[in-house]
Amino acid sequence: MSDRINELRIENTRLKNEIQNLENKVVALVGIFSLEFSGGSEHKLSLNEHLINLITSTTNQLKIVSPKIDKFYSIELKRLAEKGIPILIITNDRGNIPKNYQEIYDDLKKTSGINIINNINVRYLLVFNAEEAIYSGGSLDKEELKKSVLIVTRTKESSKIRKIAEIFRLMLPSFMRSK
Repeated sequence: MSDRINELRIENTRLKNEIQNLENKVVALVGIFSLEFSGGSEHKLSLNEHLINLITSTTNQLKIVSPKIDKFYSIELKRLAEKGIPILIITNDRGNIPKNYQEIYDDLKKTSGINIINNINVRYLLVFNAEEAIYSGGSLDKEELKKSVLIVTRTKESSKIRKIAEIFRLMLPSFMRSK
């Protein structure tokens, strides 16, 4: 009887380890993407908070795709550029940006450390660095994001961020597409 109890204990330990391994794998898979919503009365600041956290935590390079950028975010971007962190922005041509955003565009364009690339096909919001990416509809405009109900996709998984960087690279002019 004692041998059988020892066998069952060993089997029980093995099963516990297998269950723990499966739980770890599930947790890892769940962490690849976060699908959330922003807007409405309860989550109106959610996307703005995620974006500010991403911008302020960037330590190497920040890349942005946005149809337009408001004054609030331009100040945050200029602060980051002052720290020596390069920023690459893909946005609409100046002529396609609403008049009240053109002065902000001009200010960002002349800021050292911020490079702006024009692309007439910008229709979404993407902000990412080497550690995290945030994708959504809308623009980098605090009030617009606060009022809109949007689906927000976030990831911190490095292979997904590399894929996003490849898509970003395809939006650049051909002379800037070096690997």
